Amino acid sequence: MQERRLKIFYLKRKVIFPYCTLAVFVKQTEESGEIRKGDRILAYAIRSTLDLIFYRNKLATLSEVLDAKIDKKMIKIMLKGLERVKLKKLVEYRHAEFEFISPSKTEQNESVMDELRKRSQELIFLINVEESDKLIKLLNYIVDLNQMTDFIANYFIMNFRTRRRLYNITDAHRRALLLISELEALIRRLTKKRKEMAI
Repeated sequence: MQERRLKIFYLKRKVIFPYCTLAVFVKQTEESGEIRKGDRILAYAIRSTLDLIFYRNKLATLSEVLDAKIDKKMIKIMLKGLERVKLKKLVEYRHAEFEFISPSKTEQNESVMDELRKRSQELIFLINVEESDKLIKLLNYIVDLNQMTDFIANYFIMNFRTRRRLYNITDAHRRALLLISELEALIRRLTKKRKEMAI
């Protein structure tokens, strides 16, 4: 495993999944002003100061800065998640040493992927989003289980605790099974809500 060091960016109760983007707003400081488009940084989701104390071997997302715009006293940073990495050491809480995670061999289980597509499409129709056709086409286009689980979790799972739990599962098949369970629960809640509103 190869160790590296990069700037670390703390995401308070937010998660950035690989293959996905996230916009974050930070106060303009000398340090944040050094973040430029094209930089690579580590994005680390935290709940409390305990995550700063017990950080070793926790996961962070190696991310690319797609854009960084100054808006008054704030900086809007657009991040693109690239891959999960493991934190090894914090250096003055500004930089972190990390190591790449050896990719696990994941069988492309078509039945699991079909189930993920099916549940996602059900949710799309229940939510009735404007870009539903685009989303369905995109889901049919994704053929990698890692990418599919991260994309679906990022788009449909809003609860931070659940998002973080899904994010911390590095095995794509295990992540897919938990995600299917979460999607089914979400479908049941939305279906029940619609029926109650129809009464």
